Amino acid sequence: MVIFEVFIDRDCKTQIFTDLFMCLNLLNMKRTLHKSELEIRIAEIESSTSSTIDAAKEIIALCRTRLWELRDKVTVQAFLDEREEIEFFKYTKQIPMVNLIYYTELLDFELNCPAKDLQALRKLVKAKSKKWNAFFRMHTDFIKYMKLKLNHFDAQFFTRKYVVDYFGKYKPSYMLDPQFNTSHDRLWARIQAGQLAMIYMRDRVESTINSNETSDLYWTSSKVSLTELVYALYVSRAINHGEAEIKQIARAFEHMFNFRLGDCYRTYIEICARKKDRAKFLDELSYRLSQHIEKSDA
Repeated sequence: MVIFEVFIDRDCKTQIFTDLFMCLNLLNMKRTLHKSELEIRIAEIESSTSSTIDAAKEIIALCRTRLWELRDKVTVQAFLDEREEIEFFKYTKQIPMVNLIYYTELLDFELNCPAKDLQALRKLVKAKSKKWNAFFRMHTDFIKYMKLKLNHFDAQFFTRKYVVDYFGKYKPSYMLDPQFNTSHDRLWARIQAGQLAMIYMRDRVESTINSNETSDLYWTSSKVSLTELVYALYVSRAINHGEAEIKQIARAFEHMFNFRLGDCYRTYIEICARKKDRAKFLDELSYRLSQHIEKSDA
């Protein structure tokens, strides 16, 4: 397991308690059909919506609908055994729940985010980071339990025998239903969403710093399309003899095209969730170039 530390900016000494286990957990979720459907739809929304705020609002509504559907299903259909119940609350329900909390945090952040005031942005990020880090420290033992992929307490954490209300935010009625909650499923979702939010805020600060020296070029296609291009250049080793990291390439494109990519890895997971045409933008580029060459030869 690779563990890394993230710092918001040079002046902020707040350490973010985050690591790759969050991403690995999201990949593990791909075992369920509902994961693919939801991730594909989220990718479609993000690629077709230019406004981060509008995209977040639509995704929040989508996740709420999915949670209501899962709640109705659980209410009328009993689990076959304890193992199936654990699987549902530990993995299946996490998919819409993590996205709901993450995009709710993202929406709140963007609504309160100063346009181009770097100092004010850093102040906002530092305040939010402090709250998240305090939350992570409060649940260090549980985070270690999940990170190490332990399972000896799963019956206590992810079945409805031990329902305890751990936190008081994000509580529509489906979160209060004892038949649709366990003691730790919402807690685990919030931890994962918090880690995603921390990464988003870090990237937001970096992109704002880079935007101080802007170019006259603007990326007018989608975030998913630019992510395809970033990963294609990375895997082809076309930059710096293959020594450039994905993050470096992404930041260069953000600066060049005045466009905020955010968490490239998360977008890449959404691309992988596509059932077909995974490299849709790159295929279109190849087609259009070939078409242009043929016209030039005519």
